[in-house]
Amino acid sequence: MSTRQIALAAAFLAIVFIAHASGRIFQIGGAQLAPSIAIYVLMALLMAPGLGWGPLVGIALGVGILTMVATSSPFPLANIPAHGGAFLLSAYMAKKAAPEGQEMGLGAIVLNVGVTLLVSWTLFALFTWLGLASTPFAGNEWARFGFSFGSGFIAWWLFGFIGVAIPTFIIGLILTPLLYKAVRPALVRQGMLAAG
Repeated sequence: MSTRQIALAAAFLAIVFIAHASGRIFQIGGAQLAPSIAIYVLMALLMAPGLGWGPLVGIALGVGILTMVATSSPFPLANIPAHGGAFLLSAYMAKKAAPEGQEMGLGAIVLNVGVTLLVSWTLFALFTWLGLASTPFAGNEWARFGFSFGSGFIAWWLFGFIGVAIPTFIIGLILTPLLYKAVRPALVRQGMLAAG
C-alpha cells in the first residue's frame, strides 16, 4: 500500500466509525441501523481492485473493530465477523466486477451492496444469537408491524431483517452509487486510484 492509499483507507475507516455510531440512534431490539455498510462497500468498490489481500484483511479488521466500538448492540463482538467479513466479501466482488480498476456499472454496485448487506446481517444475527444464547435475549418473542415472528433464531433474523437490514439497504442503495460516481473521478485525478 502506498502512503496515499493508507491515508485514503484511514479516512474511510474514520467515516465508517462515525456512520456506525450515528446508527445508535436507531437501535431496535438488539440491532441498529448500519449506514456504515454503505461506506465500507464504497471503500471496497474504490480500493479493492488495486490492493492485495494482505492490506484488505487489515482494512477488514479495522472495519470490524471500529463498528464494534461504535455499536449499541448487546453483543458488540458480533460486529467483527459481520462487518469485517462483509467487507472482504464486498472487496472480492469488487475485484471481480472491476478488474484492473475499471469503472463499475450501477448493476454491479447495487448487487455488491445487496449481497454484502445480506451476509453482514446474517453473520451479525448469528454471532449475536450465539453470544447471547444463555441470556433472556434468546427467549424473546419477536414481533414487528403487528406481526409476530415467534421466538428463536429465525424469528430474530426476520425481525432484524425487516426492521434494520431493509432500511440499511435503502440507505446503501441511494448513497453508495451516488458517492462512487462522485468520488471515483476525483480520486483518479489525484492519482489515488488507477484509471482502468
